[in-house]
Amino acid sequence: LAILVLLLTTLRRRLSDEAVFAATDSLTGLLNRGSFITRLDAELARAARYGRAFTLAHVDLDNFKMVNDLEGHDAGDKLLPRVADALRSSTRQTDVLGRLGGDEFAAVLPEITGGATGSVLDNLRKQLIRAMAKGGWPVTFSIGAVTFEAPVDTSREALQVADAAMYWVKRS
Repeated sequence: LAILVLLLTTLRRRLSDEAVFAATDSLTGLLNRGSFITRLDAELARAARYGRAFTLAHVDLDNFKMVNDLEGHDAGDKLLPRVADALRSSTRQTDVLGRLGGDEFAAVLPEITGGATGSVLDNLRKQLIRAMAKGGWPVTFSIGAVTFEAPVDTSREALQVADAAMYWVKRS
């Protein structure tokens, strides 16, 4: 009986570890795209049910390709976890962070609206720039953010709006 309990406990722990591994980006430790969208869907449902606003930020690294081209992919692989650390240090535990792929990240900021949005994003930008300066990387950031005060139908729609805001910032 003791051996059976030990085996079941080990199996449960391994399954839990695998679930975490499957949900996260191995390089940054943030949620991967699929897990991020699942959490965004949950936030959309919560916001609609309780009439709460939230902000969705889309972060794109400018000049990341140049780092990979000039310094190699190992340098890029060192840079991306620094971005993740800066995102974590400038957001709350209740915020949802993910790597959408390549050099694109996103953050769901529940109940962040109005002037607080600008303050949070400014702090985020400063943390990101500081992290790049420490690494000596010539990377800047385009951050597009949208506050949804009314329900939005799908996570795809929300991401498209935030993506459009990010590209507007990048062009300007």
